[in-house]
Amino acid sequence: MISQTQIAWLTGIIDGEGCITAKMPSRSSIAFRLTIESVSESMMRSVMEILDGLDIKYWENPPISRPNSTRPSFRVYIQRKDDLRRLCNHVLPYSVVKRAELELVKTYLDKAVGHNHTATEEDLSILDQLRELKKSA
Repeated sequence: MISQTQIAWLTGIIDGEGCITAKMPSRSSIAFRLTIESVSESMMRSVMEILDGLDIKYWENPPISRPNSTRPSFRVYIQRKDDLRRLCNHVLPYSVVKRAELELVKTYLDKAVGHNHTATEEDLSILDQLRELKKSA
């Protein structure tokens, strides 16, 4: 059982180390991805344990060596709509830094998950809104 304290901790990691991206795989849908990356292997193991406990599917990349770093970087990402929506539901109450981005993602996913939803012009404006939020961050 994952505690609210663990979810709040995960939210802090997402706020600090997370990146939310979006793309349009077709003219009628938006795909989102939340990526968490860190050189702390133990922290990333804890992130994955919490995601497992929340039954949120994620993918992990092999360690990445960066030219100016002495340690490899570890990365996990969540991109399935249902998993990302459930993650938003868990972390939004605690989010500070990424709250506006997560709210935009959740707004779209609430309409798209479990439905045959075609993205509207209003939905597509989420892409511009996310870009603007990243500029001001």
